[in-house]
Amino acid sequence: MHWSRRSLLSVALSTLVSSTVSSAWAQPALDELVGQLKRGPDFRVRVSAALQLGKSLNPAASQPLEAALDDPNASVRAAAAAALKNLGDTSALPVLRAHNDKSESVRAAVASAIKSLEEEATTGPKIKVLVKIGIMKNGTSVKSPRIESELADSSRRKLNELPGVHVLTEDSVQKASDPPTVMVTGKVSELSASREGSSVVYSASVEYVLHTMPEQSIAAKVSGRASATASEQEASDKARSAELRRSVLEAAIASALRRAPPALMAAARL
Repeated sequence: MHWSRRSLLSVALSTLVSSTVSSAWAQPALDELVGQLKRGPDFRVRVSAALQLGKSLNPAASQPLEAALDDPNASVRAAAAAALKNLGDTSALPVLRAHNDKSESVRAAVASAIKSLEEEATTGPKIKVLVKIGIMKNGTSVKSPRIESELADSSRRKLNELPGVHVLTEDSVQKASDPPTVMVTGKVSELSASREGSSVVYSASVEYVLHTMPEQSIAAKVSGRASATASEQEASDKARSAELRRSVLEAAIASALRRAPPALMAAARL
């Protein structure tokens, strides 16, 4: 299948559409947290930012947390060490090993982080949250059972790619010692094609609800949207049109789940 450069570029750009997270525990974006950690006038703001960065499970948080080990406040330094432990990025080990703090509590937090990260370097990343895939719905006017199956399959793949997250299979047997479980349900709320001048715009929107377990209470909602533009000629080709629909749906799913880790941590009460 040969796509025009315009279509491929449009699909690539569609993944840049922002996702949204809404919940009682919704957190600021990574850049905002890093800014709070670096410039927060109150040490409590910096402590909170450090801990939230640790829960983000985003490797990009590692460097600012390493820098926070030199914060003038001991509570912030201890929080940064604890966050690096939770982040699970073993690249922080050299900085942690070289850090010699005057505070006993900070030294203890650093030692705990080093021990945990050394274990991860040997045994591999720790699973922090288990995900159970719940009901996946097609809430659009496009009536096709493939939409629900594509949503479920793609969601499973994307969630399994998130650091510290493992998606359970239907025959998984859970033990009391396992990490906490979060149930994720989803819905395709939009899957459409509309004409704009001489082009056709394909759009997709998805919504996820994160439920605490076992009570299944709603903890957070995550949504994402994506679009791609094709020429009329491409849109008239059934195979290419179907591929564009699948691509924008995949991009919307990726957009929604990009910021899911903090919401998953909150839903798991971590």
